[in-house]
Amino acid sequence: MTDTPVEESLFQIIHCYHQYAARDGDTETLSLEELKALLMDSAHRFMESLGRKEPYFIAELFRAADKNKDNQICFDEFLYILGKLLRDYHLQYHRQLCAHYCAQHSLY
Repeated sequence: MTDTPVEESLFQIIHCYHQYAARDGDTETLSLEELKALLMDSAHRFMESLGRKEPYFIAELFRAADKNKDNQICFDEFLYILGKLLRDYHLQYHRQLCAHYCAQHSLY
């Protein structure tokens, strides 16, 4: 049986996480530099469309997600980062839909 698009996306997220975690040090966690590389290499357009590609924003995401303050991002903490980015993108999506609807119906 073929994976669904969502299943394939989930697998790709897991694979990408481990690919970047294996670059330096602990192969089960991401350093700040590994997180920056992962987000800018693998989600560049996504980060850019959110206006979130600046290093200070990624560093803030890292600090907020690093719950145990070990200066590493484990997979659970990485999921927190993805959730935050997806939430922001989802809000942007709704703003764009609303703007499109309002423009179509001369509500501006």
